[in-house]
Amino acid sequence: MIKPLKILLINPPDDLQNFLGKGSQFMPVLEPLGLLSIAAYIRQSGYDVKVLDAFAAKFSNEMVKDFIVKTKPDVIGLTSFISNGEVVFEIGRWVKQNCPGIFVVLGNVHAGAYAEAYLRSGCADCVVHGDGEEVFVRIIKQIEDKSSLADIPSLSLLLNGCYRPPTECALVKDLASLPLPARDMLDPKLYNFPNITNMPYSYRLGRVAKHMFTSRGCPFNCAFCAVQKHHGRRHYSIPQVLEEIQVLIEQYKTNYIFFMDPIFAVDKQRTLELCHKIKESKLKFRWGCEAHVNCIDTEMIRAMESAGCHDMSFGIESGVQSLLERVNKGTNLADIEYSIALVKKHTRIVIGGLFILGLPGETYQDSLQTIAFAKKLPLDMAQFSIFVPYPGSPMFHELSSKGEIDTGVRADGTLDTSVWQRYSSYIAFTGQVPIWVTPGLTAEKLRLLQKKAIREFYFRPKQFLYQLQRLSFSEINKAFSAFGAVVETSNSNKEISLVNRSAT
Repeated sequence: MIKPLKILLINPPDDLQNFLGKGSQFMPVLEPLGLLSIAAYIRQSGYDVKVLDAFAAKFSNEMVKDFIVKTKPDVIGLTSFISNGEVVFEIGRWVKQNCPGIFVVLGNVHAGAYAEAYLRSGCADCVVHGDGEEVFVRIIKQIEDKSSLADIPSLSLLLNGCYRPPTECALVKDLASLPLPARDMLDPKLYNFPNITNMPYSYRLGRVAKHMFTSRGCPFNCAFCAVQKHHGRRHYSIPQVLEEIQVLIEQYKTNYIFFMDPIFAVDKQRTLELCHKIKESKLKFRWGCEAHVNCIDTEMIRAMESAGCHDMSFGIESGVQSLLERVNKGTNLADIEYSIALVKKHTRIVIGGLFILGLPGETYQDSLQTIAFAKKLPLDMAQFSIFVPYPGSPMFHELSSKGEIDTGVRADGTLDTSVWQRYSSYIAFTGQVPIWVTPGLTAEKLRLLQKKAIREFYFRPKQFLYQLQRLSFSEINKAFSAFGAVVETSNSNKEISLVNRSAT
């Protein structure tokens, strides 16, 4: 009798402290829903599967290796992000060198961008491009049958030492065919949003926050984003969405859910229907989402608030129209102002604005204009990131093809994964140097600009008091400690000097 294959899916350790510094304490610990969706589909297909969230469990690399030795899986799946890419490299190579009988699969956008380098470095047997559920089960079946994986078009492989790229991106066209993510495979105590967070919802003792998806893909084509429209926008069925909400409320005692869709409120009729069904079901919870200024109107936002919407964030990016056009944002400043004013006029929904400093072609004066625009808008929250050409995005392909960024891939084909640490967008909280800086700025100017943006937005009297009200007494010192790096006075004269030089 053939022994059934044992599958282990791993969310690797992740050094957020290195990438975000003191800002890491604002980041929620979220269930790895991509892996949990794959795990649920594998289990539904009749296979033995386990999930290890080494990040949430605070496992070291050595602890992950020990876990692999003890559990003796036949197939390992590792999800790869820019922040854990170096760990994936180390663990994948260790497995292939020390446990060669284990088949290693990599997935996610970062793995796809570096597929050839990962494979040639001996970190994996294949890389999945696109949705992983159906492809992973197909991989398992073909390993069982001892048949070639070469006929799976969404895989990249080494065939007889030659790199075979994928010919298509895997898409689950009917998301209703998928089971709910297998949250039961992980300890729910490991997950919640921190009391101090970079998100608009305030967390108090006894509240439980979760996240989920109602769709995949994005219809827009922003040049800085790795979620591209050619991946296909697809929706989970509304009954499926309601079922997952009910599970989160009844089984996990959830009070707040953040819909993690790249853009939630895009399809007006579907949004209205979902809001109606939430009200009809009498499910009591608050929720948040990301929206697009081109897609909302009065009817939609009123329906969202009536169904429990507490907050929405808009990707505003810049206060300079030419820069928005440079990155294919598809918005204009007047529409941004109108849409945010519309939400403020007709609802009490909390609004967050997401901004990027250092976009291609940006000057110091442009950055100051973006900061001024953020302060002009009636926003409750704002995030100011530094532009990073993330692997898998159009800007990454453009700049790497011109040789303007260090991808870590060397001329001899070797991979220097330490470079990936510089793909950090929160340099105000760290000592990291950005991987790329637009010619009109410098890394130090960007660092000062990010601090200036945070300081000028949040330290206005009305904003300061609003944020203070969101904190409990015990959290105040922690918050001020984190923001101490932003308000340090040692750079004040240097900052004034930069402004004066930019004006000449």
